[in-house]
Amino acid sequence: MRRRRAFRAPLRRLLPPARLALGAGLVLALGACSRATYEGPYKHVLLISLDTTRADQLGCYGGTRARTPRLDALAAEGALFEDCSAAATTTLASHTSIFTGLYPRRHGVPRNGFMVPEEDELAAELLGRAGFRTAGFVASFALDQMFDVDQGFAHWDQDFDIEVEASYADQDQRRAERVTDAVLDYVDRVGTDERLFLFAHFFDAHAPYDPPEPFAAEYAGPGKPRRVTQLDINVQAIRHQQAAGSPPRDLFNEGVSDVLLDGSDGQPFEPDETFAQLYAGELAYLDRHVGRLLDGLAARGVLDDCVVVVVGDHGETFWEHADHWHHGAWVYQTNVHVPLIVRLPDGRGAGRRIAGLSSGVDVLPTLADLLGLTLPAPVDGVSLVPALDGAPLPDRAVFCEATQPVVGLEQASPWAGQRKPRALRRGRWKLIEAPYLGRFQLFDLEEDPGETRDLFLAPTPRAQAELPRLQRDLAVWSSAQDPPLSRFNATQTEEVLRRLRALGYAGEQKPGESSAGRDE
Repeated sequence: MRRRRAFRAPLRRLLPPARLALGAGLVLALGACSRATYEGPYKHVLLISLDTTRADQLGCYGGTRARTPRLDALAAEGALFEDCSAAATTTLASHTSIFTGLYPRRHGVPRNGFMVPEEDELAAELLGRAGFRTAGFVASFALDQMFDVDQGFAHWDQDFDIEVEASYADQDQRRAERVTDAVLDYVDRVGTDERLFLFAHFFDAHAPYDPPEPFAAEYAGPGKPRRVTQLDINVQAIRHQQAAGSPPRDLFNEGVSDVLLDGSDGQPFEPDETFAQLYAGELAYLDRHVGRLLDGLAARGVLDDCVVVVVGDHGETFWEHADHWHHGAWVYQTNVHVPLIVRLPDGRGAGRRIAGLSSGVDVLPTLADLLGLTLPAPVDGVSLVPALDGAPLPDRAVFCEATQPVVGLEQASPWAGQRKPRALRRGRWKLIEAPYLGRFQLFDLEEDPGETRDLFLAPTPRAQAELPRLQRDLAVWSSAQDPPLSRFNATQTEEVLRRLRALGYAGEQKPGESSAGRDE
């Protein structure tokens, strides 16, 4: 699909960024002659990504705040992977891992705002070569096509209409209702004769928490605010920092400190629960429109022969840990435990709840295996297809890494994330290393799923026995860094400043803060 991408590049400069309908049509015409004839077992693929969605907040994963009947029903119809880890804790790096099957230090995207390297082979390129008509529909500026995350997609819909507060203008977005509308409108235009690969990205669970009615009233409760702004969230995080004995700290730039790690007690206070309820309201709203998407595709005959994969890109810490109301600065389970559901039209794997470790990097090899496609190069992920038939997941280590802090770290190593927090999972054990703090944490998630007892400081005999192997494996993984060259896309600053001016702001930045590439 590289030729297709080469034709798209000049079209980006000539056409409005919101939609490239004419460009997409030209690309299809230019690329049609190179489309392969694919006769695999399933006709269509729908990949749904749920941004900022903690697995433990969905009903099918035991969550009690949000009512998510459509995702719960999909999980019952398919296979639910109980212990899936995000590869990274923010949007662009994690989605690039989902699309490539590679950890960030292999695909080269350390955080939001960087370019997806040309050398990376993305899912849409693989499926496009196999004859699928590829279309992506995204809900956040973090996945704007200016970062080349759209490689391989013949159609890319990114019509953002919600402007966020001044310092977060690079997080412009749109609601789930409009994403679903865009997907269904597209299918109505192109029809269902060809094989379709549809990617739908839902951003609603991300801050700020502003669920539409009736979800706001239902979830906020009587007398409670029905909307939480990014400023409200920042203020609440500072209150938690001060309660832990820390002065106010910008986690994006400065990261978590030893004071926060040692002083945070994981206890909520007002209005934490209100914030969590509004987050749940966003999930309930999102669930409705995921359901509407599934119903619409069913009515159009797509679901009758469609692989459906639902995966989260990262989660969100509430009050539980030192990275209060944040997700990019650490790798606790609140940030990295995400949903993963695979539903097949022939009922294969239906009703299974699959234990063992899985990862966002497993999505691409699983799709390739289901479709009978050959991956062009080795990947970090594994196919989960055997688990759909009852085989246990492989005994392996799974890794994840944070994308923050930013200031003073990214120039210190060939890999921009080398000094940021990272984690290894092997079975019940989780080892976290934060090189910029010179600190480790060790948790036994079977005994302590909330990560409240750091066994690195006071190891049990069993933890002491496991620690050398965990440290060795994490060190080996951390030293393997030969990513393709990525670069920060500084031209996005102009776009962000334009959005700020449209909001009525002069475009001033906070000291030490980049106006673009905010890691969300």
